[in-house]
Order: sequence, then structure tokens, then C-alpha cells
Amino acid sequence: MRKILTISLFCVVLASATSALAQTKLDPYLQMQDAEEALLPKALSLSLPENAVDPAKELVEVFIKCTDSAAVREAVEAEGGTVETVVGSIIIARIPPSSAKDIAASEAVKFVEAAKPIQLKNDIARGEINGDEVLSGQSLPTPLTGKGVIVGIIDTGIDYSHPDFQDENGSSRVLAIWDQNRNNGRGPDEITNTFGMECLSDSIEDGSCPLGDADGHGTHVSGTAAGRNSSYGGMAPDAKIVAVTYDSSLDISTGYAEPISSTKICQAAYYIFAKADALGMPAVVNMSLGTHIGPHDGTSLFEDCLAELVKGSAGRAIVAAAGNEYSADSTYTGIHAGFSPQGTQAANFVIRQASRDRIYYVDIWGAAGSDLSFALAFRHGAPPRSPSEQTVFVAPGEKKSGAFLGGSIGWSINATETASVLNGKPHVGIRITLGQDVSNPKDYSFDLVVKGTGSFDAWLFPDKPARTIQFTSAEGEKGAEWTFVSGDRQKSVAMPATSPDIIAVGGYTTRNRWSSPTNANCCQVPYALGAILDFSSSGPSADPSFTGPKPDIVAPGGMIASTLSTTARPNSSLMMDTLSHSLQAGTSMATPFVSGTIALMFSADPNYTHNDVRRYITESAYQDGNTGNELPNNRWGFGKLDTLAAIEAAIEGGASGSFAGNSAINAPAEKSEGGKSCTLVAGANEVDPSALTMLAAMIPIVLIRRKAKPQRRRA
Repeated sequence: MRKILTISLFCVVLASATSALAQTKLDPYLQMQDAEEALLPKALSLSLPENAVDPAKELVEVFIKCTDSAAVREAVEAEGGTVETVVGSIIIARIPPSSAKDIAASEAVKFVEAAKPIQLKNDIARGEINGDEVLSGQSLPTPLTGKGVIVGIIDTGIDYSHPDFQDENGSSRVLAIWDQNRNNGRGPDEITNTFGMECLSDSIEDGSCPLGDADGHGTHVSGTAAGRNSSYGGMAPDAKIVAVTYDSSLDISTGYAEPISSTKICQAAYYIFAKADALGMPAVVNMSLGTHIGPHDGTSLFEDCLAELVKGSAGRAIVAAAGNEYSADSTYTGIHAGFSPQGTQAANFVIRQASRDRIYYVDIWGAAGSDLSFALAFRHGAPPRSPSEQTVFVAPGEKKSGAFLGGSIGWSINATETASVLNGKPHVGIRITLGQDVSNPKDYSFDLVVKGTGSFDAWLFPDKPARTIQFTSAEGEKGAEWTFVSGDRQKSVAMPATSPDIIAVGGYTTRNRWSSPTNANCCQVPYALGAILDFSSSGPSADPSFTGPKPDIVAPGGMIASTLSTTARPNSSLMMDTLSHSLQAGTSMATPFVSGTIALMFSADPNYTHNDVRRYITESAYQDGNTGNELPNNRWGFGKLDTLAAIEAAIEGGASGSFAGNSAINAPAEKSEGGKSCTLVAGANEVDPSALTMLAAMIPIVLIRRKAKPQRRRA
């Protein structure tokens, strides 16, 4: 079922159009508005604030069903309206209410339909992917709401006091919170040599837990996955929640950038699954995060660590954001470049803005067996301006360092890892450090120069925000030194989403216009409805033969309304009418739609393995005019998420694992620190016994219903 939440109109042509017939082609709702319009100036003339828009002169959005879109466009514009979108024979336009009758009278118009007030559900996106039918049981023998399942969120924290995270009785559904950055409390039992601070059910329920979410990202993601709200509810509103605030530190002292967060994130996932095991509950872990330091081929220990947590187990799955690093800019191609050098060649890149620590990194992975040497060149401006300075070529096994611009820009090239033990690939790390006197780094550019035999992939860091440092489209003869190869727009799916055992999620748009509580005329973003987000990262991985297609699936990612942390401070234009929910966009926002879908699967049957849920989600994905017919592909993966179809496929296909056969992760370790005693309360968290027998009852009903249900095109 497709829903468009805009104020809209239709236009249709009859064999003969007259003024009288125009009345039959006009939505009665618009005629009602026309009647109200005559009264508005008198009623409001004394109370309109200065500079306010007179409601009688406001444009309303309509669908117009027509036979001649050019003629109708001309008519709309002649009446002072604007045409926003043409979808086949339907025009989406904004028109003055007073002109509706005249437009409907056109022979080219079949019908003009006003936008209707629609009951809010999360809010548009959950309905877009057919999640509402699953929650209500409308298309299934019984509703599925995530009961008996844990949704784990590894992010910036969670505002556990928010009503969206309470159950129907007002009790918190947040079982535990672990902040890896705090050092003034007790760490979790599950972690040997524990660290950070943990809150469990007692301190969460009585409000004494001091942990929160000042950023708001984690709370927003949690709301989409498992929030309970009549307007902006999440995918699995009865699921329990375990949240981890992760440590995102970085160590580059060795010359290679080593994200400490990768280890901490695997620990976070371990912790969540351990909590779930202790309660006998299935769990899905949401990671709306990622990094571009690593081989992007599924072989890193970061990815392997996470894979170990789900392999051989049922009722466990991990979902990760593909990333927001795709570049649609004609000049700046993004964070990736890679090629097989023909002679001496280079990829040009620019530091577009200074990061907080003013440290930048190029992570290079050659194909196994490659023999490549790398150098770095520094330019005042872009090619073809000649480089001002150049490093020596650093061959495999070597390490060099120095400075440009009189010592203001430091550099080091480390090529000592000639063959990684994990994948046999040569690894080169280039670090660039800007001095404080470099006030406008975008005035300069750098060349990553390479020669030798073989091929390589290179990624730029930091990748947040994505425009901090980017390769350019410089290509061909740009000077006498070497030829250029443009950066490309591929291989920007972040780790750990490149793991073959993790579901990678891209994002598309389900909202591009909205009203804010402070401005009824606000707001609009330049994203086309139904289209991929311009910045949603592109595949493939660095080794698609091992990882499979990446991303796996695409879900709604812009603009998504979800839970707002009380300590976050969003732009006022992104606030929703509740004032406790806000809009955000990104693959981070898309990921919890998939995590929530898996929670619904687990609530029906915890015996699904991570391979089961991936297969059912990708096989049930649908294609449309935006995705194209050739799926999977590098932008859309297998297509758009359809929660209902995925649940149906899971019920029909069955589970291949045994949740009862999961082995415990580890025996709890001794606490290393003292502190307030906390308890983890299961209560209603055990798996509902009826869920274990639900599958047999549902299969024949779904099989019968699916034969009659019209299907969207499957990938």
C-alpha cells in the first residue's frame, strides 16, 4: 500500500467539459474550502499578525488527473499556481483555492482532488513499507508487535524517560543501558575487566539512572525501531530495549589509524546478546554507524568479531547503516578512489574543511600480489596547477615522514604491512596533519600518486561529515608530472555493513515537505519522493564475491519523524507538532526500519537465523521506477523494504535454526568496581510461548491469502 502525505489534487478529462460538469470533477473537500475562504478575511482581518500570510491567499496542494499535462501546467501557472511533480497522467500542484473550479473546467482535466487530513503513523514511512498491517494483524492471522524480543541500539545513548519507551502500563521497556564513556559507575558483569557505567531496570524505572542522550541520534533511532506512540510509533512497539553508548576514540600513533570504536562496538553487541541470552530472548542489534578505515571486504577483525556473535545461532541478527558518503557533486566524487595504474598516475583530493583534531587519513588496500609505491604531492590550488612539493615514493615495506608548506602540513606514509594476514593484501596508511596556521585548507589540494603493478582501493577519513575530505573528478592530462584518474562514486558502503553476516541498509525518501509548529509554510528539502537519498552510500564492497551485494536493502531514510531526546537541541524547523518528536535524514534513520522488521520476525518465531532473516528481507524486496529493473545493484541492493512481504516470506519459508540450541556467550565475570546494586528484570520479557506455535497456524492462512494479493514487482 502506497501513501503520499501531502496536500494534493487530481485532474481528469471528460468527453466534453462545461462549467456545470466542472462541479463533478472537483473534490467536494475543495468546494468546502472555497466556502470557508469567503468567510476567512472577515473573521481574521482584525487578528492577523503583521507579515502573516492571509489564509485566503494560501496555495493548496492537489492531485490533477489529466490527459494533457502541458496544457494543465499552463492553466495552473496562469492561475498563479505551481506544478511540483508530474507522475504519468497525474500532476501534483499547488493552486489558489479560488482557481480550483476554473482548472477543473478544462477539457484536459479529469478530476481535481484535494489533499486530505491523514491519521499520522510513523509517520509516513512505517505505512510506506507496510509495517502498519503487521502491527494491526490486518493482513496476518495475529498482530506482531515485537513482544518477547530485545532490540539492541548501539549509538549515542537513549532518553529512557521518554514516554515512547514505556509499555501500555507506563513501565519502562528499557532493560539496560551501558555508557562506555563514563568512568564514575559500575561497568557490566558481562565484560571482563569491565569499564564504563551500566544502569539496569531498577535505576531506569525509578529515574535515578544518570545516563541520557545529549546528541539525540540514538534516541531517534531507538524510536524508529521500537518506539510506542500513536502518531510517530516505531516498528516494534512492544519490544524491550538494551542501549549502549559507544566509545568512538581513534588511535593513530602507529601511523595507521586504528578506530578504538571497532572493538568497543563488538563488545557492545556482545553485551546486548548476553543480556538477551540471560533472559532467553531473541535479539536484533541496530548499528546506525560505520567507519571507512579498513579493507571493506568483510575480512577485518571488526567484522569477523561481529559475525561470530550471530554465526551458529538462531534469534540473533545485526543490521548496520550503509553510510552517507555517496557524492552527487560534479567536482567532488566522494571518499573512494581505486584503479590499476598505467605508468605513474594520481587521484586528486581536497580537504574541504578543517576537522576538530585537524588530522586526515588515506587508507589504502592493494589487491593481493600488487607491487605498488605511493607518494603524496601538494598543490596551491587544483590541477593543472603544478605541485609545489612532493614526497618520495614509498615502496612496500618502507615508512617515510616529512612536511609541506614550511612545516605547517605534516605527512607520513606507512607501507610496512606488505601482506595483511587477514586477506593477503598490502596495506598503506597516509596521515596528513594541518597546523593551526592553515586556516583555509580548501585553498590547497593533494595528489595520491601511485606507480607499479596491481590495483588498489583508497578511502579518505574522516568520513563525518562526508564532505570533510573528498577525491575530485580531475582526470587525464592535467600537467606534465602524471595523468589523473578521477575518484569514483563506488565502494562507499561503510564497515561493518560490508560484512557478509551483517545486513547493510541504504536510504530513500518518503517525505520532502512538512510543516513545523512555528511555521505552517515550512519546510522543503530537495529530495525526490521515492528516490534514493543523494548521499546514501553505494556498493559494491571491495570483494562482492565474498560479501555479497552491498547494500542489501534500502528503507525509508528521509525525512523520518521519530523520538526526540529531551536534552537534544534540534533545529526548530525539524520539530513535529508533538514537540517531543523531530525529523532526521540518513541511512542511520533507515537502518532501524530493518531492525524493527527483524524484531517482528523474531516475535513470531525466534528460530530464524541471521541468514534466514536476510534472505526473507531481500527476497521480498520490491522494485519500482526508482530502483530500476536490474536488481541487485550498487545503490538499491535488492530493492525497497516491504515489512509485510518479508514477514509473509518468513512464515511461508520457515526457520532453519533452533533458538533453544544457542550456546551461552560466557559466564558473567566478577564486578571489578563497587557501586549501587542493580538488577535486570525479565518480567514480561520471556518469549511468549504462543509465538513458538504461531507459525504452524499462520502458514496455511498466509499461503491462501498470498495467492490473491496483488504483488509489487519483486527484485
